[in-house]
Amino acid sequence: MKKSMMMAMIFAVVAPVYMAYGAEGTTTRKTTTTRVYRRASTAQKPTDNFYYNQSNRKKYRVASAPVQQREVINRDIVVDDDYEVVNREYETNTRNYEMPNRGADVPNRDYSESYVAPSYADYAKTKQTTETTTTRYATQERKYFLAHPFFQPLRGNFGSVTDLSYAKNGFEFDLLNGSVLDIDPNSSTYGTVVATGPITGASAKIETSQFLIKEDFSFGITDRLAIIAMGQYDITKVNLKDWSTNEPSVKYSDSGLNVFGIGLQTRFVDTTNWIGMLAGYYQSQKDTADSFIGDLKLGYKIDRTTLYGVARGGYSRLKNGDIYGAYVEDDTGDWLMMSYKTNTKDVMYIEGGFGVFSVLNKYLTLNGEAFFGNYDWHNQLTIKGAFGIQPFDSFALNLYAMGVLYDSADNKVKEYMNYDVNPSGFSTALVYTRGDYKIKNYNEYKIGAQLIFHF
Repeated sequence: MKKSMMMAMIFAVVAPVYMAYGAEGTTTRKTTTTRVYRRASTAQKPTDNFYYNQSNRKKYRVASAPVQQREVINRDIVVDDDYEVVNREYETNTRNYEMPNRGADVPNRDYSESYVAPSYADYAKTKQTTETTTTRYATQERKYFLAHPFFQPLRGNFGSVTDLSYAKNGFEFDLLNGSVLDIDPNSSTYGTVVATGPITGASAKIETSQFLIKEDFSFGITDRLAIIAMGQYDITKVNLKDWSTNEPSVKYSDSGLNVFGIGLQTRFVDTTNWIGMLAGYYQSQKDTADSFIGDLKLGYKIDRTTLYGVARGGYSRLKNGDIYGAYVEDDTGDWLMMSYKTNTKDVMYIEGGFGVFSVLNKYLTLNGEAFFGNYDWHNQLTIKGAFGIQPFDSFALNLYAMGVLYDSADNKVKEYMNYDVNPSGFSTALVYTRGDYKIKNYNEYKIGAQLIFHF
């Protein structure tokens, strides 16, 4: 405990005692008043829910202004009925009563019969008194940093994280082979393979870009347990372009509230040195999959920095079909699926990594993370950096960017499917092609801003 806080506690106990047994017989009475000001942050009471080591607060958390000595004020003491009441109490006290030491000029005495009150004239001699008031100012800042990776609302409070981002991923590919099946029921070759073999020189590029608005809303059941709900609106565009065979580009777009979820999270440990969080939730992606996700974080606090590790995993069940991947469709009804995995209903992923969160000052924070994960059909190493600005206890702005350093998708061979209406070079009006493709130059990145509220 800091010395200033210890002194405040001592004054809080001693001051009332001094007033009760002060030196009334002297010509001067000195009254010391101590006022301690605390600037309360989001948490209005002392807790250990603050995101850094509190044992060394002097570097940031506590700032004390110099003690200010006020001028001497002379004022009259008004003798009222209370004084006379005290005298009467002493006059009727016939028991042995030892007066407390009230100053060097008033020694202790034994009173066996009665106490003779001093006259008003004697007491009036003390009407001129000097009062010295000492005011002590102290600020104690324990800020609840909303951009912290362990953020969740305190008991009875709400947390809101609105994430506005732009994400993009894509890869180049080579078509290696294909088998063309006639699926036109009016064709004489219906149900037969009308073409097969290697396809040479056919390559292109597919890109997926998304504007995402994701809302995470949470409520603190206790300081350590919160219920969370989320929803995501996205505008997704897929562009199939740069054909080596001079085929025209194809663009496909979709938008809507496509993801929602609900779950619980608990900050199961938060001490001077350690902080830990566990979360589990259900998430549904429209027309795609139902997912169950678990998230574990454990951090170690060093002054204003938290070093932490993360382990995360998820299981998804496909809603329709047994294939997932990149899909593009044009206005004629043709579509192309660059599948990542076929003949499956279950998708699993697991990832682990580490991060660093640091408080630069009471307004600015930095966060860096690195993750390596297995995402069912490929492995990936990603990094993320974030810069937080928190001008108020209840609001923070977090700017971030993330990108892929390594991805095992490069050079993987996967299956593609193509549905073609009125294909050129065939007498049939409808064909279905299935074959292999090779992935090249896979890339992925995301930039965004988070608006974080705690109220």
